Amino acid sequence: MSPRGSSRVSSCTPAEARARREQAKAFIDVAEMVLGDPAPQTHANVAVALAVLAAIAATDAICGLRLGRYSRGQDHDSAAALLETVDLPDSTLPAKLRRVLASKDNVHYSPRLISKTNAQALVRQARVLVDAAERL
Repeated sequence: MSPRGSSRVSSCTPAEARARREQAKAFIDVAEMVLGDPAPQTHANVAVALAVLAAIAATDAICGLRLGRYSRGQDHDSAAALLETVDLPDSTLPAKLRRVLASKDNVHYSPRLISKTNAQALVRQARVLVDAAERL
């Protein structure tokens, strides 16, 4: 039995990493579309929930393309730690991932609504990760 908080890392082929990159792009495109519409406050949570999925998929793609592996554990901080080992021009990517992931519990599982301003900032953070993945 693995200790609590331990991470699992799986190998990843280039084709699998490219598929995760495409998923990341789809998630962020829909998040931006949802956030861009004049919509009820609940849509801000939906946009950030999608941004969380986009950030995770983009991180998987980056790590998969550069390292041949990605984090598969429940502890998303291990994904950020693995991302820190990737040599990329933008060293702020792990911090951006952590910021987006910090919203996951609230937007996925809580009835508390996020403000549109906060949602826009989080979607922008996720977009940076997706853009980085697309440059690979």
